[in-house]
Amino acid sequence: MKYKIPIFFLLFVSYLDAYQLSEYEAKYAFESKEISITGIREFKKNQDNYEIRFEASNLLASLFFLSEFNINNDKVIPKTYDIKIRPKFLKRDQFITFDQRQGFVKSNGKSSWEFEFDNSDLLLDPLNVQVMIRILIKKGVNEFDLNIIDMENGGSKIYTYTVTKNEKCTVNKTKYNCTILERYRKDSDRVVKYYLAKELDFMFIKIIDASPDKINKLELKEVLSFG
Repeated sequence: MKYKIPIFFLLFVSYLDAYQLSEYEAKYAFESKEISITGIREFKKNQDNYEIRFEASNLLASLFFLSEFNINNDKVIPKTYDIKIRPKFLKRDQFITFDQRQGFVKSNGKSSWEFEFDNSDLLLDPLNVQVMIRILIKKGVNEFDLNIIDMENGGSKIYTYTVTKNEKCTVNKTKYNCTILERYRKDSDRVVKYYLAKELDFMFIKIIDASPDKINKLELKEVLSFG
């Protein structure tokens, strides 16, 4: 049975405190047809909030992604999402604010828009959705839908996630038991495949984002700290 957010989720959140996720810092390589770059990805608690970030730079480019959010009863509650990408041919600065009290989302930068949303629903950004995925996979949920903001146009899109299999993954000669998860959407040829390591609290070993015209890949190279 597919796991629906938030109705089915809210029936059970009262006893999910045991599913807290381990913090980490790790080195990842990002590859696309425009750029290949290695950087640091970090998930941590910062005072009363959480954040997940990725920073990378080389002689040609720099990438910065930062999502700040709360986790309340294993439900990710977004606050801000910040992107800075260089050089000019890739340039994309965008800052998104989630106003949970007033019930709207606002974007400034390359894409400027604003829309209202029901703050009782689960609305995620492209980075903190990965935290929500870890929470659900750790609970043993094998199929679910998640609602993610449309970065270009505003509004949001619902994506379906399905566990397809389990297999061994290797990072620096260390083997992990990985859950393979696929994301897809009706009427779209784009498929995103996630490899999550059970021994690392379902941290992402690899993410492959495949469309007919391009493939983007993020891959773990080294765990710098965990737990």
